[in-house]
Amino acid sequence: MHRNTYLLVSFLAVIAALIVGVNIGRMTIPSLTPQAPPQATVTSTPTPSRPQVKTYNNPYCRVRFEYPVTFTQLESASQAAAFRGPEDGDGILFTCQKDIPRPSVTEENMEDVRISSVSGKIYHTKSTKDETVVDSLIIRHPTTKLDIFLAGRGKIFKDIVSTLTFTP
Repeated sequence: MHRNTYLLVSFLAVIAALIVGVNIGRMTIPSLTPQAPPQATVTSTPTPSRPQVKTYNNPYCRVRFEYPVTFTQLESASQAAAFRGPEDGDGILFTCQKDIPRPSVTEENMEDVRISSVSGKIYHTKSTKDETVVDSLIIRHPTTKLDIFLAGRGKIFKDIVSTLTFTP
C-alpha cells in the first residue's frame, strides 16, 4: 500500500474510532527524545455572550483554540489531543506533524478557509458505516511548517475552527 494511502487510512480510522466513542485517550505515546516535551495548558475563559469555553494551548504545535467546557480532554502526546463531548459521538481530534496526507475527496467536498493570513482546506467526508459527516481542517503553520489537523463535526467544529490561532 502506498505510504500516503496508509497515512490517510490511519487518520480516518482514528476519526472513526473517536466518533463511535472509543476512548483513545487512554493510549500513551512514549517520547522519542530523552527530554520531556512542553506540556499543553488548559485555562478556563468564561464569556457572558456565548457558552463557556476552555482554551487549549499547544506549545509544540504552536496553536491555540477554544472548546466547550462540556468537553473532556483525553490524555495526549505533546503533538496531539482528543476531546470527548457530553453526547455520544461528539468529539474533536487535533494533531500536528509534517506532511499530513490530504483526503481524496471531490472539489464540492472541499471548503477553503483562511486563518490569519494562511490558507487551508476543510475536507467533508462521510463515514461508510452510517453516513456521518466528518469535517477535517488541514492547514500549514506559517512558522513551524508543520501541518495542523483538526477533525470533528457540526457547529462545534466550526466554532472551534473560528477560534484557532497560531502562536509565536
